[in-house]
Formats: sequence, C-alpha cells, structure tokens
Amino acid sequence: MKYKYFLYIASLFMAFLFSCEKEIEFKGDEVKTKLVLNSILTPDSVVKIHLTESRFFLNNERVFKEINNATVELWKDGNKIENLSNAGSGYYTGTYIPKEGDNLRITASCQGFDPVECSTEIVIPSPVISVDTMNFREDRQYSTYYDGNAFVIDSSVYYQTINFDMDITFKDPTDIANYYALNLYLKIYFSTGDSTYYPIGFNSDDMVFQQTSNEMGFLEDDRNYLRSNLFSDELLDGKEYKLKVKAYNIGIGKNPYAPEYENPDVIGKEVFVELQSLSPSYYRFRKTREAGYNVNDIMEYFTEPVQIYSNVKGGIGILGSYSSSVYHIPLK
Repeated sequence: MKYKYFLYIASLFMAFLFSCEKEIEFKGDEVKTKLVLNSILTPDSVVKIHLTESRFFLNNERVFKEINNATVELWKDGNKIENLSNAGSGYYTGTYIPKEGDNLRITASCQGFDPVECSTEIVIPSPVISVDTMNFREDRQYSTYYDGNAFVIDSSVYYQTINFDMDITFKDPTDIANYYALNLYLKIYFSTGDSTYYPIGFNSDDMVFQQTSNEMGFLEDDRNYLRSNLFSDELLDGKEYKLKVKAYNIGIGKNPYAPEYENPDVIGKEVFVELQSLSPSYYRFRKTREAGYNVNDIMEYFTEPVQIYSNVKGGIGILGSYSSSVYHIPLK
C-alpha cells in the first residue's frame, strides 16, 4: 500500500511540474572546456590513457571531441619515465609496465587547454586463500516450441545452467584502507582450441556488500538484492575473511541459431574467482558512477545529480588502478 500511495503523490507532483513548465533562456557564460583524462592501470599491461575535451552541459552532441595533439608524460616517484605515443582516437600508450607498489603520475598539456596532472599507486592484491563450493548443480535446459497442439521439447537446442554456493576466503592487509571488487567467470574450452568467457552472476547476504530493498524500499516486499560487486574492508580490517555468495550462470550449449557456437564440442570448464584490489580513487569513481545509475526514473525527480568523482587536477577524469588475485576451479 505504501508503494501505491507514493506513486499517487509522485504522479501529482510531476503533473504539477509539467503544468508549470517554462523555458528559461540561459544567459550565463559558457565555462572554458577542459582536458578529460581517463585511465585505469594494472600490472602486466602497458600504460594507456584516453584524452578528450569536456563538453558544455547544454551541448547536445552525442560524442566527445578526441584530443590527438597533446604531450602526455609518465612519471614514477618524481622521475620522468617516458612520453606516451599517440595511438589515434584520443588514446596514448607507453612501453612501461606498472609494478605493484609503483607511484605513478601522468601529465598532459595541449594548446588551448590548461595542463592537467593526476597520480595513483598501483595497489597490491589481497590473496585469495581458498574457495569452497557447495550445493553445486549443473542442469541442461531444452528449448520448447508450440506446434499448434502442444508444447514440444527441441532436444537439438539446449543450454547449460550452473548454480552453487561459494565461500571465498582471503586475507585483508592491516592498518590500511582496502577496497575490493568481486568478479566470477565461467571459461569454456572447445575441442577446436577456442575458448570463451561468460560472467557468472551472483547474489549475497554478506554484511560487507551494500544491499538495497526491492523498488527503493517502497514495496511491502522487503526482499534484498545485491546493488554492487564493490566493498571495502571497513568491517573486516586486517582479518582473514570468508566471503559468502550464491552464484548462478547460463552457459552456452548446442544452438544452431548462433553460428559461432554451432554444435560445439565442450572439452573443459573452469570457474574463475577474481578478487580485484582497487585504488581509493578508482573505488570512489565507481561508487559515485553507480550511485548515478541506481537512481530510478521516479526518484530522480527528488534527488540532486550525483557528482562523479575525479582526481585530475586542472581537468576532469580518473586515474586509478587495480590488481587481481585469481582462483581457478576446474569443473567436470
């Protein structure tokens, strides 16, 4: 009933807004455009950044202007390492491969813009000690169609589903704030030598994850769902912790309507458990971005716009990092 009352009030409020709509001409000065620098660094991959020009908020263009004539420099511990080379489409790449514990800084300058700089530390991953799976179930689901008289099972078209509970044990470092993202993947190997990844969805009642009630809490049904795969060590600082999740997946099967997977011979499967350790800047960027995405159509009328986190001085954007600890689970 609460939800119905809320919809009624919201409808009246929006009707009032629309009935009082008036177009007001903007008479202020346009703010000078800035350089927008975005890059997420990780060990074992060369440094790569993307550089564009910011856009005035009343500009209706759908794409951002790429900057291809800038000077972009990479610094480590106050010493210049190299100039990044322009790779086109606003991308600049280097040859240096970051290492865990590196303190890196990137500067960029371009005629007509204020110079920008940003820095990040390449975080050290928290090791996954063990992963225990329980209640594992793998089922084959067949396609059905209606032949005019009854539903018929089509045994030539099927897909695999896997479901299981999982305990992921890892060690959180002491005396420092740590930020994490959990990802699960199913890797399938084919007799042709090819392989493919599929993300595994998961839910959790674990206290470290941020939960939210169904439909922003206005429904009488108070079931929770997982809002994000991000979490911090606020509740587990310095401890060995067992993270509990419920995983589910729809894997590829025999599907003649998908030519690239037509009659594949599956010879092996693995579950990949990836625990990413995030830099503070990357974590804050993702949290604020998710906060903007999670505002539903009704609630946006009652909320202020979310300010996306940026750590680029003189401009806009994000320079962050992550490192991964990956645990492999072979399946039959």
